[in-house]
Amino acid sequence: MSARSQIIIATAIAALFASGCNQTRPLTAPGAATSGWTQPNVTLPETAQLQDLGRRASALDADNRDLHTELARTDQQNQLLKQEISLVREQLATLSSQARETELAKQEADRQVEALQASVTRGGGAILKANNSLKDSLQLIQIAGLEVRPDGDVIRIEVPADQLFQPGTSQMLPGGLSLLDQVASSLNRVYPRQKIGVEGYTDNASVSAGSSHQIATAQASAVVDHLIRRNLVPESQLLTVIHGANHPRASNATPAGRAKNRRIEIVVYPETVP
Repeated sequence: MSARSQIIIATAIAALFASGCNQTRPLTAPGAATSGWTQPNVTLPETAQLQDLGRRASALDADNRDLHTELARTDQQNQLLKQEISLVREQLATLSSQARETELAKQEADRQVEALQASVTRGGGAILKANNSLKDSLQLIQIAGLEVRPDGDVIRIEVPADQLFQPGTSQMLPGGLSLLDQVASSLNRVYPRQKIGVEGYTDNASVSAGSSHQIATAQASAVVDHLIRRNLVPESQLLTVIHGANHPRASNATPAGRAKNRRIEIVVYPETVP
């Protein structure tokens, strides 16, 4: 029992005791001596009152215990909430740091892209300038047996490798020399200052990926060398791109498809050189 309950009960007993002391003492026989203190009579209502006070004190004790339990539970919940808030703050700080790092990485990537673009647009000291008139001049290039087609911002002239080289080699055929002369003549006449790409492709028949790239590289290099030495195309105007067996135009499952994939594509870009 708590100290508060004990105080309540003690106070009630004292009150009852004081009330009992004020009651009239019972009569004694005549002549009988009256010595000492006689315990006061406690009536039934007073006993009931004491019992009621005891019940109230017990109820107060129970309420007090419940309050302490609830306070302890509330303190525990508060501690958990504090821990969760601290964890959320740490996560927010981490996310903020990651976002900052991502932004810095993006800025660095943008700078690298700008530098790469500047490097691409400055080949051999030649500053490239955009020219959007390629399609207007497309009809001026007509070479018998060759496909000339627009592809986005560029013009592609597709030359079958079998018409240029000995099979599987970079050795130029006599007819191939004449064919490249016609291509170079058209380029010099219609696009004298455009940037020109020479792209090498081959099929995937019985060669490894490395061998296909080696053949495509050798053939594209032979075309570039021919354009520079025999047709006097400025070296700064030319670039080489090697695709090998990648990007086939037809299925490699048939001889006709493989022949279609063995090709040199001469690409006219919209940029010009001085």
